[in-house]
Amino acid sequence: MKNMNPILSAIIDTTETLNSAPDDYIDPSDGLKYCGKCHTPKEAFYPADLQNQGFHKHPVMCQCAAEKRDREEAERRDFERMTRITTLRSEAFRDIPAAGWQFDHAVVTPQLAKAKEYAENWDSFKQDGIGLLLFGDVGTGKSYAAGCIANALIDRLESVLFVGMSDVVNRMQGNFGTDRDHYMKSLMRPDLLILDDLGAERNTSFGKERVFDVVDKRLLTGKPMIVTTNIPLSVMKQAIDLDDRRIYDRILEVCVPIRFDGENFRKGSASANVKKAAKLLNG
Repeated sequence: MKNMNPILSAIIDTTETLNSAPDDYIDPSDGLKYCGKCHTPKEAFYPADLQNQGFHKHPVMCQCAAEKRDREEAERRDFERMTRITTLRSEAFRDIPAAGWQFDHAVVTPQLAKAKEYAENWDSFKQDGIGLLLFGDVGTGKSYAAGCIANALIDRLESVLFVGMSDVVNRMQGNFGTDRDHYMKSLMRPDLLILDDLGAERNTSFGKERVFDVVDKRLLTGKPMIVTTNIPLSVMKQAIDLDDRRIYDRILEVCVPIRFDGENFRKGSASANVKKAAKLLNG
């Protein structure tokens, strides 16, 4: 390689050494080095203009080396994705058992089917800032459906925060000034905010004002939220109390209501567990 920069020449020599294996061979038909395993070239010729400057052959990846590189890259991406999902899930649920709630593990109900449809069409709902209001009696699967939506979105690397409304109010009451602002920002940050059990918080002027602040600021971000509650939709639409009406009107501006009815799943599950335990204990 006449007239070649000595540093470049050393780099090429080193690369050729690293690109060599004991079973490699030179194909006499073209003079290029081939891999002894996959029998594809490990060298290629430079273009004619570079050959005139003393550059003749340069290392290339053979097929099996390229496939190994692709496998390792795919494994790295999968690892990074799973690490990110684990982080998102821990940030979303913290101490809430909803981290394990999945559509695939659930008994399909009409309401759960609608929740799944929401998750499947998330991109459109996210763009429009549209959320859900899941309302109905205690134990009918509202929180479970919200958790399933959260996990489905987390699997798509969307950020979610699932918090109880009473916890929100308590945190707001215990924080002041900068701390309260910081907490409020943490509620606005995720792609989806799930406010669980509206109405369970303290029924005080302070509590209602904090709930309105959260709902109103979330609406202004343009990001979706899901609200679960035992309060009937008719009560929300006909609220007499001004503070209540302000909250409900803001929620209904951007949340599609879905009514959950039927048997109390939690009570039924607990009853089944008690019967199972009794059977084991009594032989």
